[in-house]
Amino acid sequence: MKSRIFVLAVMAGGLLLGSPAAYGQPVTKLTANLSPATIDAIWCSALFLEEAYYWDEGSQDALHYEDMAYDLGERLDEVMREAGLPTAEGEEIWAIFDEAAADFALDDETSYLVELDACEEAYQADKLQLR
Repeated sequence: MKSRIFVLAVMAGGLLLGSPAAYGQPVTKLTANLSPATIDAIWCSALFLEEAYYWDEGSQDALHYEDMAYDLGERLDEVMREAGLPTAEGEEIWAIFDEAAADFALDDETSYLVELDACEEAYQADKLQLR
């Protein structure tokens, strides 16, 4: 039993090291033409925006997460345009990912915080790939 838990923990850790986000990330046909790195970055942006809502509006923490979400979001909007996605599809992707981030934060706060931390570390180290 202990070895099974250890294996699961190692697999989970490997997923997080390989990409900053994975567990609560939604799957949609709308992202079919986007790279896995782009999809992971969209997820990180959605997690940042969700975390901004947790903090008091206008607080340093809220502004910190909003800034990361909007900076990343603007760059990702350009990547989606370059991939040929119509604006309406891009907006639908954002809505799906934002809703999934909110659900993830409520359903599994521990995993949400782990993914949020991984995304924030990758963002601050400029290691989030957008393409």
